[in-house]
Amino acid sequence: MEIKKLNIPKSPGCYLFKDKAGKIIYIGKAADLKSRVLSYWRASANHNGAKRAMIKEVAGVEWAETESEIEALLLEANLVKKYQPRYNVLLRDDKRFQYITVSTRDEIPGLFTARTIGASGRYFGPYTSGIAVRETLKAIRKIWPYCTERRVGKKPCFYAQVGRCCGVCGGELALKDYKEKIIKPITLFLEGKKSRIIRAMDAKKKRLEQEIKKFEIRNSKFEIPISPLPRRGGPAGPARGGLEEPSTRREILENELKELKYLVLNMRNVLEHARILSIGEKYAADVVELAKTLGLKRVPQRIEGYDIANIFGREAVGAMVVFSGGEPDKNEYRKFKIRLGQGEADDTRMLREVLERRFKHTEGAPKALESALGAPAWPKPDLIIVDGGKAQLNIAQKILKKQKLDISVLAVSKGAGLRSALAPDKIFFPGEKQALVLPLASPALHIIKRVRDEAHRFAIGYHKLLRKKKFLK
Repeated sequence: MEIKKLNIPKSPGCYLFKDKAGKIIYIGKAADLKSRVLSYWRASANHNGAKRAMIKEVAGVEWAETESEIEALLLEANLVKKYQPRYNVLLRDDKRFQYITVSTRDEIPGLFTARTIGASGRYFGPYTSGIAVRETLKAIRKIWPYCTERRVGKKPCFYAQVGRCCGVCGGELALKDYKEKIIKPITLFLEGKKSRIIRAMDAKKKRLEQEIKKFEIRNSKFEIPISPLPRRGGPAGPARGGLEEPSTRREILENELKELKYLVLNMRNVLEHARILSIGEKYAADVVELAKTLGLKRVPQRIEGYDIANIFGREAVGAMVVFSGGEPDKNEYRKFKIRLGQGEADDTRMLREVLERRFKHTEGAPKALESALGAPAWPKPDLIIVDGGKAQLNIAQKILKKQKLDISVLAVSKGAGLRSALAPDKIFFPGEKQALVLPLASPALHIIKRVRDEAHRFAIGYHKLLRKKKFLK
């Protein structure tokens, strides 16, 4: 198959790989269909065994364009659920699955995320990117300001005050209207039925325009006065026939029409500017650039970052964070309470302890040790990033050599006394005397800093928790 000859668009959408028999074997999504599909056949692509097997089977490619990245995400989930392609099952990681659920059993139905399907509620997904799910919910809330309170209270929640909730929680909107105007269109949207929502809006828009036009015809034909007519039961007695004053009714219709037009415009604007897939694609691309820039043997699929946190050696902890495909995989994070003499060991000795303890769990550890741990071994990383300079790099190298592990490693630090966000980060490699300083716009630097900063955040959080516990004692 001549993949480059296909006229694949550069718009958001879903792509479907088919085998020689025309059966769908894989479905994916993309912010840029052309770039994503071609990436599978790039010489620099570093595929695992399952992906290499899949690519050999691909005999045809189809695609479906969408108007936004969010719609591509929803379409992918719906298509995968419908066709159950073999390689979508083989290539996915169950631990990273997320669903969007509509909590139908609550007094106020709301939108939440879940990793498992419960007995109640409507579930949409699964989605492999937690970032995409969170950004999707943010975008949906800008269009239909749903509420996350479970029941109606005496006053509106905080989000109602900032325009991200319709106020149903404080009685500002009736539950019936909330379900009809907020939850119903959200459910249709998650089902991939945006066109049905648009058709309903267009039909209502036409009805409102026709009613307004009738008022214009009546005004011009019968010359109805602009001054208000008395209402039924008013001080001037009942209105003729109990009719509502025409100009007031017209104002109501015009306001409804304006509100409807704004809703349509806002929906299109939010969807067009929501970048959910491109975030994940950028992260994946950053990892590829990292491999190129640093001359790594392969594109690192699993990156582990390490940092130490303590105050004068006390309440000392170590942290390990994991990035898979350029994104944080928080299920794989690990915390270490330093066992060395508190207040005595320095950061390098603490790092040594953390790395030694971590690699007792790695794949390939002695059978007796694995069974004694009573848990499956941890996957071996493709790249290790430690916060620090040459001293920390040397410690990491010694541990890997001792364990006979062929893993790329680097250390990253700022210059002495430079803590500003604009201060250059120095990257230290094994065998290199001079540190590498990458430009701030470098994608390789972006992923290195994200791993380093996340490891620092995770370590500080655990350290503060231990300090708090000690203080309470």
